[in-house]
Amino acid sequence: MARFVANINPKLQFINHPETSLTEKSEPQPTVKIMSTTKIVFALLTAVCASACTSMGGAVAGGDSTVTEATTKQLSGDVPLPPGAVIKPQDTLVMSAASTWLGRISLSVSGEPQALFTYFKEGMPASGWTLTSSSFSKTSLLTFTKGDRVANIQMQGTNFGGNEVLITVAPAARPVTSRP
Repeated sequence: MARFVANINPKLQFINHPETSLTEKSEPQPTVKIMSTTKIVFALLTAVCASACTSMGGAVAGGDSTVTEATTKQLSGDVPLPPGAVIKPQDTLVMSAASTWLGRISLSVSGEPQALFTYFKEGMPASGWTLTSSSFSKTSLLTFTKGDRVANIQMQGTNFGGNEVLITVAPAARPVTSRP
């Protein structure tokens, strides 16, 4: 059988045997060191990114903050916030303050969905809101009115024993009157 030798690289030769595919005949190349270096650099970058995420808010999701006394005081008398609730600032927007605020508050709250539903259903009227509709299900919804504002509270249980809560307060729609 014929043998074929090709010089592709001065340090590397490949021999074509009919019974085998291309096989290496030369000494190991520095690519092993390059691969090891690449893996080390990748591992270091992953560690730096992970530590940067955790230093931004205490969790990889980052940026969450427990409802503080100042936040509770700012909204007190208007919208009750459950104890231990965690505000998700990346999904929260509050305009104005106290009893005239508009916007959205996104919360993570631990506990049973039924208990959280009851907390808002009883707590909102105690703060002057009037319940206009309620629905308890996988995704629960409570709607309240107060003056010229409407509050929608949407709650959904998570797989980890918590709840995601979205409180949206907006101006109430005014009926359009037609002119004769």
